[in-house]
Amino acid sequence: MADMLLGTVLAERYKLLHRIGEGAMGWVYVGEHVEIGKKVAVKVLRPSLCRLPEAVSRFRREARSASQIGSRHIVDVNDFGATEQGSAYLVMEYLEGEDLSTTLKKEKFFPWPRVVHVLEQMCEALQAAHDAGIIHRDVKPANFYRVTVGDDEDFIKILDFGIARLANPQDSIVTQTGVVMGTPDFMAPEQAMGKHVDHRADIYSLGASAYALLTGRPPFEGANEYDVIYKQLNDDPSPPSEVAPAEAGVPKWLDRVILKTLRKDPKDRYGSMRELGDALREAKRAADGKASAKAKASASRSTAEGVAARAGARKSSPFLVVAVVAILAVLLGVGYTLLRN
Repeated sequence: MADMLLGTVLAERYKLLHRIGEGAMGWVYVGEHVEIGKKVAVKVLRPSLCRLPEAVSRFRREARSASQIGSRHIVDVNDFGATEQGSAYLVMEYLEGEDLSTTLKKEKFFPWPRVVHVLEQMCEALQAAHDAGIIHRDVKPANFYRVTVGDDEDFIKILDFGIARLANPQDSIVTQTGVVMGTPDFMAPEQAMGKHVDHRADIYSLGASAYALLTGRPPFEGANEYDVIYKQLNDDPSPPSEVAPAEAGVPKWLDRVILKTLRKDPKDRYGSMRELGDALREAKRAADGKASAKAKASASRSTAEGVAARAGARKSSPFLVVAVVAILAVLLGVGYTLLRN
């Protein structure tokens, strides 16, 4: 079915050129708008899932959620429809780059300033989603897509709002409890227990994602997903600086910020993505201020020591002159005596 769609034109507008991805929900193609020649990405739901109302609702929800938020850090969804065979599809902006999970596999870990740069963008995007009443529920490096914009090679776009839920409790389809959806490695404890979640579950998942970028692994590892979920519920993670390679240089202030996002009780985490972003910037400014003050103090000590050394040299120089004169006098006296004899 996936290859049979190649070359077809959807809605008389989007020609499917080649397949670039595949997941549990369906396939992703590079497409082209036949009128204007613009590249697009087209995600097509598997036909078998199109017979399941919940799967179609999830797919439709992804299109609605992403388009409602309107953040520069969230992938644009431009259209939604169905193929002639009845498979639902959505049309997104085409991105040239790679997801952070792929980058992490190649680079093993990210230096901490790079992680902070990613986090600041994610806080902005997810705050916009939360303001629109949308909780992502699957925040993880594989859903952060890095593209180059100007001089920024780590401009981030968030993908896959397929399991997002509306914060409105009237949305009965997506607020049912007892259904665990998400990725265990980055899942908040309350989400792992199938409880109702709010925006603070995304805060936990973003902290777990940052932990993975800094250290090369998620906060908890296990033999299987049940082992990981058990640890999510019961264990405390080690500080990132103790797990990350030494060359990552993770500062203690960043440890404190990340560990607060990973608190078991949602009330103990940051209250919003905006608060998390502010905490990052304030902690970094404070650390930079301390480093600057320390550097100035060190420079002042060096200057003072240099002045003292020069003063000591000037103070001792008269004695040196007297000593040299005395030695010369003795030598002249000895020479004069030898000549007379």
